[in-house]
Amino acid sequence: MPDLLDGSQTEPSTLTLAFYSGVFSYTGFSYLNFVTEELKDPYRNLPRAIYISLPAVTLIYMFVNMAYFAVLSIDEILESDAVAVTFAEKAMGPFAPLVPLFVACSCIGSLNGILFTSSRMFFAGAR
Repeated sequence: MPDLLDGSQTEPSTLTLAFYSGVFSYTGFSYLNFVTEELKDPYRNLPRAIYISLPAVTLIYMFVNMAYFAVLSIDEILESDAVAVTFAEKAMGPFAPLVPLFVACSCIGSLNGILFTSSRMFFAGAR
């Protein structure tokens, strides 16, 4: 089995960037806190949403990364401009062009959530 950490960088700047990139993936759950007035029974539903979504996102990220490492070599991952597209080209064959479409849908969904919660922050601030 190859050493997956072979050639890794351990300088403080690269570790900081890696940590920030990992934490950035989980910042979306905090937007839910801005719209608690819109929730029915927020004392029950807000913790439930956080307790379900954080482990779900963690598992999804873990399984996606496991799939990347199972299909792609480390050199392919390092040289790729878009790892998901490279993975799809090798693993999904003719369905590979759908991956950028799914990424675009995810970005639009994220933008929708940010617009919804940001407008609620301005509304609450104006009151």
